[in-house]
Amino acid sequence: MKLRIHSAIAANTKVSYAIESAGPLPYDIDCGEGINTVMVPPAAQAAFQELSFEMMRPYPHSVAVKESIQNYWKGYMSPSFRQILLCDGSVGGLYLINRLFLEQGDAVLGYVPQFSEYETDVKMYGATFEGVPLKKENNYRFCAEDLIAALKPAHKLIYLDNPNNPTGQVIPLSEIEKILTAAQKYNTAVIVDEAYGDYMPKENSAASLCEKYDNLILVKTFSKGFGLAGLRAGYVILPEELVAPMANITNPYAMSEFSRSIAAKTIADEDFLNILRSKTAELKKQLFRPWKHISIAETCDTVSICLLTHDDPNVDLAEEFAKRRILVISGDDFYTLGKNSIRFRVPAEEDMPAVIRALEEIDAK
Repeated sequence: MKLRIHSAIAANTKVSYAIESAGPLPYDIDCGEGINTVMVPPAAQAAFQELSFEMMRPYPHSVAVKESIQNYWKGYMSPSFRQILLCDGSVGGLYLINRLFLEQGDAVLGYVPQFSEYETDVKMYGATFEGVPLKKENNYRFCAEDLIAALKPAHKLIYLDNPNNPTGQVIPLSEIEKILTAAQKYNTAVIVDEAYGDYMPKENSAASLCEKYDNLILVKTFSKGFGLAGLRAGYVILPEELVAPMANITNPYAMSEFSRSIAAKTIADEDFLNILRSKTAELKKQLFRPWKHISIAETCDTVSICLLTHDDPNVDLAEEFAKRRILVISGDDFYTLGKNSIRFRVPAEEDMPAVIRALEEIDAK
C-alpha cells in the first residue's frame, strides 16, 4: 500500500543534526549541539526546586512567562500578551510561521549558510528557498546589499538568523533595518531568528524594531544562552496583523506549566547573560591563533559558535574530531559548505585544553 502523503514531504529529505540515542553517546566532549555547557543559570536551578506535581495536573494557564518577557524587553518593545506566542523552542515557532504563510509554489529568500532545518521545512510545503551565499572571499561576512539585490515581489518571506548559525557573526541592526525597509515595498514578512541572540548585546536585538516595522517577526528561545534546551521553551513576537490568523493554527498549551514557571524566573536574571557572554569570549579567544591550515570565518567573540574550515577540501573535519571523541557539526549539514568545514561550539572550560590539543594535531597534518 502507498499512502498518499503530501508530495513535497515525500520528495524531500530533512536536514537535521539532532542526535537520538538509547545508549552511550559516541563522544566525550560536546562542541556540537547548540547548548550552553559553559555556565548554569542559578535562577533556573532555583526554579526547579520550586516545582511540584500539582502544577502538572491541570492544563497550563499561567501567564507569568509572558509577563517576564514583557519586563525583560521593557524599553525596547512592549508587546501585548496576544503578540507573544509561546512555542516548543524557537524551531517550533519557525514551523508555525511557515505553516501560516507557505503554500505550494511560494518563494522564501534568505542567505546561506544558516540554520538548515528552516530551509528544509520551507521545501516541505512545496515552496522554494532562495539562498544568497555569504562570500568565502569576504570570510563569509554578511552583506545586506547582496540580499536586497536578490529580493523580488514573489518572495513571501525573508529568513535571517542573527547571530548567524554556523559562523556566530552578529548582523548589525542597521543591516536588518535596511532589509525590513526593502521588504515592506513588496509586503514581505521578515523573520529574524535570534536563537543565539542572548550571546549578543541586548541592544543589537531586533526587539527594538518590532514597533517600527509591521513586517517583522521575532523568534526567541531559552535553549541556547539560558541553557534550557531540554525545557523546549521559546516564543515569537508577532505583528498585530498576524495574531488572529496565527491563533487558528496554534496550541494554547504549547508550553507546559513546568516550562512556563522555569522560563519566567530564568529570563529575569540578566546578570547571568552578561557573565555568560564574558566567559564565552574568554574561551572562544583561545581559538584565535594563526593556524596553518584552519581558518575561522567572520564571528563575534561573545557568541558560542563559529565556522572552522580546513584548506584541504578532502579533509573530513568532523571525522577528524570524531576520532578524538569530540562532537562537532559537519559543514555537510549546511548548504554551500562541505566536509572540510565544521560548526564548532565553545565547550565547558575544563574541556578546552583537550579541544585545543585536537586542533593542533589536526592542523599539523
